[in-house]
Amino acid sequence: MSASVSTLEGMFSCAGQVAVVTGGATGIGRGCAEALAAAGATVVIAGLAASEPERAAQEIRDDGKTAIGMDCDVTDGASLTTLVQGIVERFGRIDTVLANAGAALDDPSAPDDLEDLDRMFDLHVRSVVRLSQRALPIMADGGGGAFLVMSSLSGLRGNRAIGSYGITKAANAQLARNVAVQWGPRGIRSNALSPGVIATDFARPITGDPDAARTRLGKTPLGRFGTPAEIGAAVVWLASPGGAFVSGQNIVIDGGTLAAD
Repeated sequence: MSASVSTLEGMFSCAGQVAVVTGGATGIGRGCAEALAAAGATVVIAGLAASEPERAAQEIRDDGKTAIGMDCDVTDGASLTTLVQGIVERFGRIDTVLANAGAALDDPSAPDDLEDLDRMFDLHVRSVVRLSQRALPIMADGGGGAFLVMSSLSGLRGNRAIGSYGITKAANAQLARNVAVQWGPRGIRSNALSPGVIATDFARPITGDPDAARTRLGKTPLGRFGTPAEIGAAVVWLASPGGAFVSGQNIVIDGGTLAAD
């Protein structure tokens, strides 16, 4: 994918791409799927059946864009194999992967619980390794592409109540760096994204609690929460020719929270 594009619009186009977003039916994943579709990609929304990925895809199609939904449990290797094989059988290629599926499974009263840590390693790290093993060879054989991992500001700071979540998000950002080094010679760009607090149902314990919201906003220089569309815009940049020389990075999108004193 070349950055030699004659127009600004072309620099940030994903036209012709097949882009896969895990956990793409809701929240940040949904915002990223919508952004990729708006940039011209054919988007595959993968998610647990309960999240209704095909319903989300239909809503994108209703907006005149191209998307399909596929049921997938990213913690199950066979389910990931079915996902990747199904995409290749239908479209013949994969150009962009956003490994976004995740959850905060910590027990706040026991943030260092090893069972929580094991479950979140499976969801945030092992699942991304499994997906990379299946998707990266296909992407490389097709000429390269973008492998993106949704990390978190929690992986860059200490956490009182979501320790296992933060540990595993730090680990998946390192995984993105490893992929950048290991697969760069075959045309793969790999980056992590680390959102701060984004206004989704996932963040409602903060955004919906006046005291918690006031505390967090007081530590955020821009003084507001982010939106899924703002994360989606960064994903489009990294997936498009405009991001063709960006690899091995962890892009922090947090309104300045990490930089604040």
